Amino acid sequence: MHVFVSHAAADREAAARLRADLAQLGRQVAVDRGEPVGPDWWPGVLHRLRNTEVFVLVLSPDSARSPGCLAQLRQALALRRPVLLVPARPADAPPEVADAPVFDPADLGADRVVKLRVALRSLPSTPPLPTPLPPDPPVPYLEPYRERILDTALTEPELRTVFHELRARLREDPDRARVWALLVLLRDRQDVPRPVAGELERLLAPGWQPDPEHRVERRYWDGAEWTTLVRHEGREFSERRVPPPEATWSGSPRRPHLVDTPPRRPVRGRRRWLWVSGAAVACVAAVAAGWLWFSGPGPTPASVARTFVDAVNVRDVAALSDVACERVRPHAESSFLGGGYRLTLESVDDEADPPTFTVLTTNEATGAVDRRTLPFVLESGEWRVCG
Repeated sequence: MHVFVSHAAADREAAARLRADLAQLGRQVAVDRGEPVGPDWWPGVLHRLRNTEVFVLVLSPDSARSPGCLAQLRQALALRRPVLLVPARPADAPPEVADAPVFDPADLGADRVVKLRVALRSLPSTPPLPTPLPPDPPVPYLEPYRERILDTALTEPELRTVFHELRARLREDPDRARVWALLVLLRDRQDVPRPVAGELERLLAPGWQPDPEHRVERRYWDGAEWTTLVRHEGREFSERRVPPPEATWSGSPRRPHLVDTPPRRPVRGRRRWLWVSGAAVACVAAVAAGWLWFSGPGPTPASVARTFVDAVNVRDVAALSDVACERVRPHAESSFLGGGYRLTLESVDDEADPPTFTVLTTNEATGAVDRRTLPFVLESGEWRVCG
């Protein structure tokens, strides 16, 4: 008899004991923790379920709400596999199997394996697979990560685990864009441990990344969102798309409709390319005391820069005042919101003294593109924009 055991990660020990008991009975066992292990995870689950004679759900609060475990259970029911519930921790069974037989190994002692044999034999016989087979449900294999990130009860060690797993997937996973979006979602949590928050800021810092839409070779990430700046076939362009993210292809099938942008030059010897605006005159502020990045007070320079860019783009005077230094705060609205520019965060230079950030500015009236670098100052323990 082939048995498929589905369990949540928290019930690994209970699933291992059950697998050992089933092995004593001579059963062939497939165990799955109901979480994705790559893009081929779900096809592998389907293959094993179709060769299964009994589906066992290790029942707990975690498995009862796990998208992966529930998807496996529903597919087993669609394939008409008998279901056996084995409680690991107290929990209500999913509605689909509220009346399914239950085998509780707690307190059975030496009789546990014998009683398990009885429970398996009492299950209805396994019918043939339905013809035609039910369609494969669209199971996003990364969805469990999203559920965990949105779980407000997640502990700091669990948050660190999620981060390290997603960072590893970013290097390997073909669906890199969705992994990237999950990392951004994780960064938005306020309870991320400080070392992880610092690593997230560095990982998601502005820079060139593989195009998430696979339209061109590289696309510029400004630290908060994907921009229209692209690299393709050895050239850099500002991609014109109306409306985004759909593309207008003209002529050649190799390249979307693109508009040349002004030449760019390297700054401070870095390989990162920066664009600066000529719209205003830079003002270098007083020397910042105690430049701190990971352990420093308040938001990081990167997050302050993102807030500044967003405030300018949506004309949010209150948010702009929150991040402007005392000297320019009384004139922040006229200084930053009166020029008719849209900003794109290009980079944050955390090695400068004081730190600076560079933005790409687009004149909304003429479409002209330029670049500008603005300094930070440290005021009352908070980083502020002063320029």
